[in-house]
Amino acid sequence: MMMPANYSVIAENEMTYVNGGASFIDAIGAVTAPIWNLDNVKAFSTNIVTLIGNNFITGTIQNTLGYVFSGHATKADLGTMFGKVVGADKFKAGQIGDGIAQILGSAAAIYNLGRTEVKNTAGDVKLFKTEPTPKYTIKKNGNSLEIWG
Repeated sequence: MMMPANYSVIAENEMTYVNGGASFIDAIGAVTAPIWNLDNVKAFSTNIVTLIGNNFITGTIQNTLGYVFSGHATKADLGTMFGKVVGADKFKAGQIGDGIAQILGSAAAIYNLGRTEVKNTAGDVKLFKTEPTPKYTIKKNGNSLEIWG
């Protein structure tokens, strides 16, 4: 079979080199594949979700349970507070990216609540406030001072 002078037959597995080599993602995969295994990827993913959830946990709790049990909850405002958790207020303002981030952050916070045990602060509550007492008592006795302690 006769071919033009500028034509050459190349095997399919060699086409990568002709087309410009590996992409950035392929290069990262080639470097990290020997180092990372499935356990590393799972730990990395879990840690990312935990970091995001930690950032959103306070707002999620305050806008849900905190608001309901605050003593100031009204039927009309419940939807507004829930809208802050799911990012509805961001979508109304046209901030689509922020709204999606709010949804994902709240989901990560809820994931954290289901994954770990929360701190019990019941033991930190003091029933009776105590004033600090001085370590020493100084009394004047005539022209001198007496120190008791």
